[in-house]
Amino acid sequence: MWRTAYAWLIGVVYTVFWATLGILTWPFSPGGGLYLRYARIWSGWILKSLGIPLAVAGGERLEAGRTYVFMSNHQSVFDIFALFRGVDHPLRMVAKRILFWIPILGWSMWMCGFIPIDRSNRDSAIRSLDRAARKIRSGISVVVFPEGTRSRDGTLHPFKKGGFMLALKAGVPVVPVVVLGTDRIMEKGSLRVGRAAVEVRIGQPIETRGRGATARDRLMADVRRAMIDLGATACEDAPA
Repeated sequence: MWRTAYAWLIGVVYTVFWATLGILTWPFSPGGGLYLRYARIWSGWILKSLGIPLAVAGGERLEAGRTYVFMSNHQSVFDIFALFRGVDHPLRMVAKRILFWIPILGWSMWMCGFIPIDRSNRDSAIRSLDRAARKIRSGISVVVFPEGTRSRDGTLHPFKKGGFMLALKAGVPVVPVVVLGTDRIMEKGSLRVGRAAVEVRIGQPIETRGRGATARDRLMADVRRAMIDLGATACEDAPA
């Protein structure tokens, strides 16, 4: 109980501080470069304050200066902190539109180039993916959670198609990423915050050039297979 209360307290304080700083300094870095630096410090503070060790494997597979679509499994809010600290690459995240309505945090996300998406509205979702594709072509990598939401049981659930169409449209490689351990810190639907070691495993980039838009399903299968090889556990009801 005390650990959970402490975690929520520092989470709120750190988030308000760094998000406010991101808003105030936005005119000096409208592209979001400063905000990304703040996000990494924010994430590091939270992990360190809660005594959560983070290990990263596979970072050497990324080429400096190259743009990617990172596809990660999603088990916990703590995936966000792990990815900001573990992926040493300029990036933004595709996130649920509702998050952008959160005072201070949501405003800072919008100002600094994160991409809202409303999957319940197909036309809106398509426009969001078009904006993301333009951002990628400008040299900014994007993180997508292809399952669409957090997994309740820690397994890899069926993928949504939008992120894969985004990668094909932008013509950049997909990097499979698996985050392990965060489900033992904070499960979906629970407010309790525990303790566990976290590992971010970065896979070999999967090229999309030359595949064509009709290759979406094959790309989805290739990414799923790579994530399972990296240690993700497949859901029994999901495709192989």
